[in-house]
Amino acid sequence: MKVSLNWLKDYIDVELPADELITGLISIGFDLEGVENQADKLKNFVIGKVLERVKHPNADKLSVCKVDAGQDHILNIVCGAPNVDAGQTVCVALIGAIIPNGEFEIKKSKIRGEFSEGMICSAKEMNMGEDHSGIMVLEDRLPIGAPFAKYLGQNDVVIEIGVTPNRGDLLSHFGVAREIGFLVDKKLKIPAVNEPKGDSPVKDFISVKIDNPDGCYRYCGRMVKNITIKESPEWMQKRLIAVGMRPINNVVDVTNYVMLECGQPLHAFDYDVIEGKQIIVRNSGDTKKFTTLDSKERELNENILLICDAKKPVALAGIMGGENSEIKQDTKNVFIESAFFDPIQTRKSSKYLGLQTDSSYRFERGVDINITEWAANRAAELMAELCDGEIVEGLIDEYPNKLTKPVVSLEIEYLNKISGVEFTSETVSQLLEKIGITALNKSDKAVEFEVPFYRIHDLLRDVDLIEEAVRLYGYENIPLNEFDRIFLDTKVYANEKYDFANSLRAFLGGRGFKEICTNPLVNEKYVQMFTEDYITLQNPSSVDMTVVRPNLYIGALEVVKNNFNFKNNSLKLFEIGDVVKYGTKKDSYIHGIDETKSLLLITAGDYDELAVNEKGRSFEIFDIRGEVQALLEKLNIDNYKLNYYNYNNFFDYGVEYTIGKQILARVFKFSKKCLDAFDIEKPVFGCDLPVNELFNTGKKQTAFKEISKYPPVLRDLSITVDNSVKAADIEKEINTGADKLLKSIRLYDIYKAGEGDQNRTSYTFSLEFSSNEKTLTDEEINQLQDKIIKNLNKKLNAELRSK
Repeated sequence: MKVSLNWLKDYIDVELPADELITGLISIGFDLEGVENQADKLKNFVIGKVLERVKHPNADKLSVCKVDAGQDHILNIVCGAPNVDAGQTVCVALIGAIIPNGEFEIKKSKIRGEFSEGMICSAKEMNMGEDHSGIMVLEDRLPIGAPFAKYLGQNDVVIEIGVTPNRGDLLSHFGVAREIGFLVDKKLKIPAVNEPKGDSPVKDFISVKIDNPDGCYRYCGRMVKNITIKESPEWMQKRLIAVGMRPINNVVDVTNYVMLECGQPLHAFDYDVIEGKQIIVRNSGDTKKFTTLDSKERELNENILLICDAKKPVALAGIMGGENSEIKQDTKNVFIESAFFDPIQTRKSSKYLGLQTDSSYRFERGVDINITEWAANRAAELMAELCDGEIVEGLIDEYPNKLTKPVVSLEIEYLNKISGVEFTSETVSQLLEKIGITALNKSDKAVEFEVPFYRIHDLLRDVDLIEEAVRLYGYENIPLNEFDRIFLDTKVYANEKYDFANSLRAFLGGRGFKEICTNPLVNEKYVQMFTEDYITLQNPSSVDMTVVRPNLYIGALEVVKNNFNFKNNSLKLFEIGDVVKYGTKKDSYIHGIDETKSLLLITAGDYDELAVNEKGRSFEIFDIRGEVQALLEKLNIDNYKLNYYNYNNFFDYGVEYTIGKQILARVFKFSKKCLDAFDIEKPVFGCDLPVNELFNTGKKQTAFKEISKYPPVLRDLSITVDNSVKAADIEKEINTGADKLLKSIRLYDIYKAGEGDQNRTSYTFSLEFSSNEKTLTDEEINQLQDKIIKNLNKKLNAELRSK
C-alpha cells in the first residue's frame, strides 16, 4: 500500500520531517517496504523546446527533432509522435532517465541511421493518463531546462507499507493517518460531507434488494445525473499517480480516490443500462458466465456473489464490474455503489476466478462497515463537483443484519505477565484510545474495550489487545531482564522419529546419495500415470500444482530430468517427505485422508566416474538393491522376504521386501512409457520405503553372532517353477527342506524361457552351507541338496533346470 505524505496531511496535522515520521512508524510496528521521493523519481526529466522538426530520411513515421533542453548542446532526438512540431514546449527524458511506464532506461542510440539523445514523452509514458497518440504539449511560458518534477509540483514523499492480512484498516490514508495521530498526539480529521435524510427521491430512480445478506451485509447507493465525462483535475491526477494509480476519467478516478482515501471500495454503474431500475445482490446460481470490465469471459460457480439488475448480472460483487455497465464517454447518469461484502466469500470467489483487484484485496481483509455511507456521500459530492453533475437527493441504505461493535475484556495482571511491562488500567486505556479503541469499564484489575468497526476482523481476543498495547508502548521500551532463562527438558522435547529421519539422511549421505526437496503440489497429468486415488486442490495457484502428491516419484523425476539436461549424468538421490492419500486411518489428522512419511531412493544414468581405460555402464536394478540391503542391515532388519513382480505400466519390474503383510521396501525400474512423459532417455531406478514402518521394525540393539571358523560351502541351485510361484515361496521351502547348516540364500538370476514352456520361470539361487563344529563334506552337502530339491518338487512342482 502506497500513501502520499502530502495527502496524509489533509487528515492529520503533522509537521515532522519525513525521516522522523518514518522512524516513528517503524517504532510502532510498521513494515515499510520503500520510501520514494518524487523529485528523485523524475530525475533527468526536464522542460524542453522543439526548435526544428524534419522528416526522418529512412522512416516515413519518424521525425528528427532538434531540442533545446537546457543542456550544454542542442539535443538530436528521433520521435515517432505524429503531433510533434517545432515551437512546442515538451517533457524531455534525458539519457539515464527511467520511464515511469515500463521502467526502461533512456540511452543514446541510433534509430534508422540517426542518433537519438533522449525522448520526448507522452502522457501515458509518464503515467499521467491514457493518451498515447502523441506527445504532451506543455505551456509555452515554462523555463527551458527546468526539472519536470518542479512543473508537476512533485515535492511529495511516497511511503510503501507492507500490510499484513489482519490490518485491512491500513489500506487507506485514513488508517495510516490514524496511526500517525498516535505518534503526534493529534486526532484524525475526516472531511465533512452532506448527509441526506431518507431515501427520497432517489428511490424513484432505483431500488436495491439483497437476496444474500450473509454475503452482503450492507449496501449503500447514491445517484448523480447529467454528468460530463472528462479528465480529472490536475490535483486529483497527481495524487493518484503518486500512489501508483493511473488516472482514467473523472468518474472512475473519483471512485479510486475515495477508496484510497478511506479504504472503502466503490463502483460506478452507467445508470441508463440498468434494466428494471433495480439492483439485486444474489449468488450466481444458474448464471455460468460473465464478462468483466477487462473484456474477459469468466466461468462462475454457483456461490459467487453477483450484482444484478432485473435481467442480468452487472458486476462481480466486491471484485470487478461488468463490461455491460461500465462508464463510457457518453455516460450521463451514474449510480454509485458503496457496500460491505463478506471477506470469506469474496476471497473464495477471487481465488476461484483467479482474479484479484484493489477492491477484492480490501474486502478480503475486511473494510469498515461504518464508512460505507460516508464513502457514498463523499463520492457523490466529488462527482457533482468534478463532473458538472447533479446529486439526486436521498441515500439508499440496505442494512438487513446490523453488526455491533465487539467488547473485549483485558486483565491487567495477564497483560503485565505477557508483556513484561507494568501497565495500569489507566496507561493501557490511554494508549488504545488514541487509535480509536474505547475503554468502557475500568477497574484496577481489568478493562473492557469496545473495538471500532475498522478493527473488528483483527481485535477479537485479549491477546490481540495485548499486542496492540505493546506495539504502541514501543518494543524498544520493554526492559531487558538478564535473569530470564528458559530450560528445556530434553526428555520431554526429544523426538525419536525426527532423530531417526536424520540418521537416515546421514547414512545415505555417507553412501553417496544427495538429498533433494521437491514441491508437495504436483501436476495432475503426471499423477494419473501412477494412481487414480489422489487429492486435488479446488483453487490451485498453477496448472503444475493441482494435486497433493500421493508419492515422491514425480518431483524426483523432474529433478532427474533437469540434472540430465545440465549434463549431470550420474545420479544417486534421496528424499524424505510426506505423501497424502485418501485413507481410513483412525488417527489421521483429517478424517478420510492419510498423510505418511516416505523415503525415496533414486539411481539414474551412469554408474560412476571411471578411469580412462575402464568401460562405462549404467546403473542396474542390482545397484539399488544393494543400497537397500545396506540400509536394512544398518537398521538391523534381516528377517525380510523378497517378492518379484513384472509390471506393464509405470514400472518394468520390481522387488518387494516384506515382513508378513508389511512392505518395507519396493525396488523398481521406471518404464520407458513413464520416462518418456518426463523426456528422460536414460534408465532410472527407484526404491520407495515407508519411514514409520522402518522406524517401528528396526532393531534398536545389535546382538553379537559368532562367525564359524570352518570354511563355508557354496552350491548353485537352478530350478523351474510355474509363473504363479513367487521367489519368496521358493526361499521359504528351501529353508523348510534344509536344516540349520543352511546359512544364507541369495537369488541372483531369473530367466523366462524363450522357446520352452511359457508358463514356467527359471530361478537360480546361491546356497551357503556352514557348520560351527566341522568342515562339511561333499557327501553331506549332496544329501542336504537332494532333500531341498525333493521338498521343492513336492510343494511347488519345481524341477531342476536341465540347461
